[in-house]
Amino acid sequence: MDSQINEIKSRIDVVEVIGGYVRLQKAGANWRANCPFHNERTPSFMVSPSRQVWRCFGSCGEGGDVFSFLMKIEGIEFVDALKILAQKAGVILKREDPKLKSERRKYCDISEMAAGFFEKNLETAAVGKEAKKYLKERGLKDETIKEFRLGWASESWDELLNFLIAKGYKAADVEKAGLAVKKQNENRWFDRFRGRIIFPIFDLHGQPIGFGGRIFKENADKEAKYLNSPQTFVYDKSKVLYGLNFAKQEIRRREKCVLVEGYMDLIMSHQDGLKHCVAVSGTALTPFQLAILKRYSDNLILAFDMDEAGQKAADRGIDLARNLGFNIRVLTLPEGKDPADYALSHPCRLETEAETAKPIMDYYFEKVFNKFKADSAENKKEIAKILLPQIRQIPNQIEQAHWIAELAGRLGVREEVVIGELKRNREGNDVPSEIDEITRETAQKSPNKPREEVFGDHLVSLLLKHNLHFDVIRDFDFSPLKNFTFALALEHFKKSDGEFNYEKIYRDTPDHLKNYLNKIELESQNFEIKDPLSEIKSCFTNLRRHLLDKRMEEIKIILGQAEKSKAHGQDAELMVRFQRLASERQKLEKI
Repeated sequence: MDSQINEIKSRIDVVEVIGGYVRLQKAGANWRANCPFHNERTPSFMVSPSRQVWRCFGSCGEGGDVFSFLMKIEGIEFVDALKILAQKAGVILKREDPKLKSERRKYCDISEMAAGFFEKNLETAAVGKEAKKYLKERGLKDETIKEFRLGWASESWDELLNFLIAKGYKAADVEKAGLAVKKQNENRWFDRFRGRIIFPIFDLHGQPIGFGGRIFKENADKEAKYLNSPQTFVYDKSKVLYGLNFAKQEIRRREKCVLVEGYMDLIMSHQDGLKHCVAVSGTALTPFQLAILKRYSDNLILAFDMDEAGQKAADRGIDLARNLGFNIRVLTLPEGKDPADYALSHPCRLETEAETAKPIMDYYFEKVFNKFKADSAENKKEIAKILLPQIRQIPNQIEQAHWIAELAGRLGVREEVVIGELKRNREGNDVPSEIDEITRETAQKSPNKPREEVFGDHLVSLLLKHNLHFDVIRDFDFSPLKNFTFALALEHFKKSDGEFNYEKIYRDTPDHLKNYLNKIELESQNFEIKDPLSEIKSCFTNLRRHLLDKRMEEIKIILGQAEKSKAHGQDAELMVRFQRLASERQKLEKI
């Protein structure tokens, strides 16, 4: 297994893998980005191509190799990360140990088999063919139906369940995969999706993890129009965006993302050429979904339906997205059509329409002044009540001043009145946002490091960056500092022979120190030293000076306690030690 892992690492570039999830920018020898694991304004996430490691120097402090990154960002186990990276690297894994088959892998396999089963039904079942005809009438082409793997679930109560049991899975496993429902108080199960057109929901790698089903024909007026998979071991609808596996590269290339509501909106948009498009589908837009999108672009175009529900969803999405720092526009299609219907009636026009999306404040002003006429004090009050909180959120003062003037002009009042109302309502009106659950810093800033740790970490980073060895560390006893990782690292360095060579030392470094060295090596790229040898000597001198001061202070405390208790038995010995330390300290002042 270790040989296969090493082979995968040798073929995979951590920069390329991480670059598929976050927007990396060159920073010297390394790459930098905003950390995908916590909210931050200043990039603190570093990736080292030479070390093939990553590290966040912000509040979360996460770090590791390409495997740990994939596991954390995808929320998967090592076995799943191994399979994904092996496929990417073109490495054929040897016989899989059944014990290594994770729970996630099992439920993904069940979902994959179910997707294939539904696809076949759409092509071969009698009602399935009718369902496909309906899809084509809605404007979908054969190749689109195939690309998105649309399917059909028959009216049978247990057709899929029996199929999966025949493949060796237990009914309870099918239930946990979200595809079966257990009858209450009975040891019997039935299919969750029946009589529905099936839309598989994929993870970022195109693996089916959940399903959406649209009712078709019988009982269409008695059951919910759409039914979605419940939350499972592999599917959490609040953290999945439909179609992102198809759109992620195009979103990154175009540096913007169009967000629509439903499955058909998404599929028709893609077919029409609007490839940088994803859908929320099955849930209201969540902070987690926005956090995922922010890895790919800061620019968001909302293209929700223009009915009342769509308007509410758009407003809620705008509030969440603004709190995460997105640049937001709103797309209102002609005739109030949704993207699917517009693409059907006006082929190849969606992308052009998307370019006409209104900036967020234009959208709000148009919406509010269409609803209220500024012809009465009451209406003017309502208009200001809606628009002032939006103006307040504008970070740029020039832009804010523009919209203050615009509002004052439309209301027929002086700008000073609007400014006064804005200031009056500024405090106490902010309601805690849902975004807090992911944008709140994952931890309070850690207390300041002890000074010896600051000096020690800096000394290690200098040695790593410049491949220089300061011979005096061979004679220094770091045992009093053994509680600090830097001291363990420096003791390890002392074992090297001849010229300091980080590559050689790193190969021989115990695993428990490698993460520390990776972190320090990445951190060392953030500064430049003109005379590294002098800096190393200065840093080591400061470290020794601080330790001597600390030991002398400890002796003073002991002597003070002895004076109070009249216990002077060790005074002479302590004074000798103090004088010896003071003499050594004085010598350091001359260096």
